[in-house]
Amino acid sequence: MRLTARPPVRSTARRVRFARPALALALVLAAPPSGRAQEPPEAAGDGGPLAAALVAHQTGDYGQAVAAYRSAARSGREFPASARGWALSLAATGEYESALEALDRAAARAPDGADADTELARARGRLQYALGRLDEAEANFRRALEGRAGDAQLARLDLGRLLFDRGAREEALALFDGFIDFYNRGRRLDAEELRAVGAALTYLGARDPDLFHDAVRAFEEAIEADPGDPEPRIDLGLLFLDKYDSFEAGPLIDEALARNPAHARALLAKARRAKFDGSSEALELAQQALETNPRLTEARAFLARLYLELEDVDEAEAEARRALETNPVSLSAWTEIAAAAHLRGDAAAFAEARDRVLQLDPRHAGLYVALAQVAYRTHRYADAVAFARQAVALDPLSWPGMAELGLNQLRVGDLEAGHATLEASFEGDPFNVWVFNTLDLLEELAGFETVESPRFMFFMHPKEAGALSIYATALAEEAFDAMRLRYGYEPPTPISVEVYDRHADFSVRTVGLAGIGALGVSFGSVLAMDSPGARPGGAFNWGSTLWHEISHAFTLGYTEHRIPRWLSEGLAVLDERHAREGWGSDVDPGFLAAFRDERLPSLERFNYGFVRPAYPGQVQHAYYMASLLCEMIETTRGFDAVLAMLAGYRDGLETPEVVQQALGTTLAGLDRELRDYIETRFGPTLQALGTPEAGTPPGPDTFAGRLMAAAEAQRAGRTEEAMRALEGAYEVFPEYAGADAPILVLGHLRREAGDLAEAAEAYRTYTALNENHFEAQLALADVEEALGNDAAAREALERAIWIDPFHLDLHQRLASGYEAVEAWPEAVRERRALLALAPADPAEAHYRLALALHRGGDARGARSAVLDALEIAPNFEAALDLLLEIRGDPEGRR
Repeated sequence: MRLTARPPVRSTARRVRFARPALALALVLAAPPSGRAQEPPEAAGDGGPLAAALVAHQTGDYGQAVAAYRSAARSGREFPASARGWALSLAATGEYESALEALDRAAARAPDGADADTELARARGRLQYALGRLDEAEANFRRALEGRAGDAQLARLDLGRLLFDRGAREEALALFDGFIDFYNRGRRLDAEELRAVGAALTYLGARDPDLFHDAVRAFEEAIEADPGDPEPRIDLGLLFLDKYDSFEAGPLIDEALARNPAHARALLAKARRAKFDGSSEALELAQQALETNPRLTEARAFLARLYLELEDVDEAEAEARRALETNPVSLSAWTEIAAAAHLRGDAAAFAEARDRVLQLDPRHAGLYVALAQVAYRTHRYADAVAFARQAVALDPLSWPGMAELGLNQLRVGDLEAGHATLEASFEGDPFNVWVFNTLDLLEELAGFETVESPRFMFFMHPKEAGALSIYATALAEEAFDAMRLRYGYEPPTPISVEVYDRHADFSVRTVGLAGIGALGVSFGSVLAMDSPGARPGGAFNWGSTLWHEISHAFTLGYTEHRIPRWLSEGLAVLDERHAREGWGSDVDPGFLAAFRDERLPSLERFNYGFVRPAYPGQVQHAYYMASLLCEMIETTRGFDAVLAMLAGYRDGLETPEVVQQALGTTLAGLDRELRDYIETRFGPTLQALGTPEAGTPPGPDTFAGRLMAAAEAQRAGRTEEAMRALEGAYEVFPEYAGADAPILVLGHLRREAGDLAEAAEAYRTYTALNENHFEAQLALADVEEALGNDAAAREALERAIWIDPFHLDLHQRLASGYEAVEAWPEAVRERRALLALAPADPAEAHYRLALALHRGGDARGARSAVLDALEIAPNFEAALDLLLEIRGDPEGRR
């Protein structure tokens, strides 16, 4: 993937499909009878004896809640509410065994005549469920339900969930279905009962998606019934998040945390939302959830997933196994262990974990959905297709599995099958905004033009294809030849390249939502990227972006998609540098300051900089640091060492083994070597950056100080002084290529002073550093022309094409320049580009193309072009003369 120079900013999807429903419920879930009032929360009304305990629990003062509930339970008061509250408050911090003991003690103090075992059965079952004691949990849920305990309907929900997770889908769904009648009977329901109704409906929604709207209403009524309880808000927030609506989910989760900042489940919900939004806060939030409840199995499994996406397989497996210490039969934990084993290439461990999951729940499609998601995140798209297919085979109602299947079919280039799969997925889950946006996109993609070259197939918008394909196909073929020699490998062909004229469309193709900050993405032999028309003119170098993504096709294919992200990105940037002078990301003061302040991650945690950045700009710094690492390896050990690394990953080795085998060092040793390399290469610049203290201006000898002095001198009209300060700034930081780079400003000042030779030298230096600065290339071309360096001027204009190929004047200047030196193939190319850009006078454009073709010896092409001109303007005298000249050509050339 290729990033812009600015941090990515995520925006909402182009269309929102899931929002709060209208006030009326669907007919299946009737509204409560008129005038129905909600009962107050149990034992909390009007300052009852447990009111303080409930408030303490809901606000996160679990110690106070435990003490209050315990006191009441030991005295036999407010049974069974005091006993349940005691256990619940202990469970909130992971003290599950202590909570079971508390229930036993409370049962022993229960008032005469109370059926303590039945009334506390559900509470026991929930604790046993959390500990993985499923048979005991099921027996207790059934006891509460069949014994008509006060919380029998809540036990019905718990029993349904347990049965669902054990593969007994039909019995579970029958239990859930009963909640519709339970609601519609008209009895006044408390907040917990309304939450149970909402939860049951979310399960039923897989068969009837309209029921999700009813679930929303049930949760909203639960919030109204007990505004102080964070739980219904978390329920509703998670439902919105599960239905791809982060915008609605956020405030609900934040409201829950405002009530209870230590709520483990709310913190985990916020972590899930952060992950959905692509925020680096997900990891920290999940860890905060574990600070409240270190035994929250779901948080451990979620952390394991985050680590897997960071390709930190060891840490992922460690978190999942910590979850198993609490719950040995956790489906989510065993699923993450299976995914870790797959990434590690450990077939035996994978089979063991997979079989464990399927023994627990033979219909657990979530296993394969998770495997598909992890495979996608780690660039193993063919694996993602295979896993998602297994998910759908196991459960045809696994709409997430079907969505993963369709999206990954598109990623491997099977557009027709992917389209059909996504249509079916959307029919079952019409809230999936990724699927919806992608189906929208496929309709637009169907109208793109296809342009083929020997090893590539480009898909481009018709308004851009004519001009853009002239350069894109040639560059792609050049890149293929260069990398085939460099890597000694050829990826499968044809390589598909989708070039999107709108960034939102490219973003949808990549992640399903608008707002991604990348410019291109490689799925192997399927590439997608922004066209230069998708961004403001001159915003990025589309030529280097295409080269970068083709590099990914080679390294992904070479390693059978096992290459870690940092190496793939580092090599892609380095390959850009080998392609053209100035291509490839460059160093900026922020990177060097991060290096100086020791904020760059160690190689052991290198992927964190790409996936979970700790500060703004770290993603760009990670790209540059990775390129320096690859540059250092190639410089000090030769490119064969890089190939040995790729072979190691292909053969299933992990990074420490690859580094040891291919480079003869440890990962820590390579990290020290890289930092020494950076220190040596940028030593003077690092010194010139200084170590600024907050609130103090930079010193006069620092890079920033010199820039400030130059700016002040410019404002005062002291041009010579400004130039001296700029020369000093350039001397201490010669590789800086920002828009305020000293060498660029020097070029402008020297040009204004009439010193064209020195201006040209400054512009040459700058454009050799910055691949994206369109105006600098044009300024260089102007100065070179003024100096009589016409060939150098044309070279600058050629470089500008890789930034903005839709600039008419650029092609006009090149066409005239090549015609002046009778470089007819290049002149023809430029005349074709001008014609494709819809010039104001198309007859003249056809005529000029015909003239260049004729001068270049292509009589047939010239005749066709001049006839096109005459079809537009039949009396075009110059075109008529040219047609006569072509017909009279004695050579009869082509």
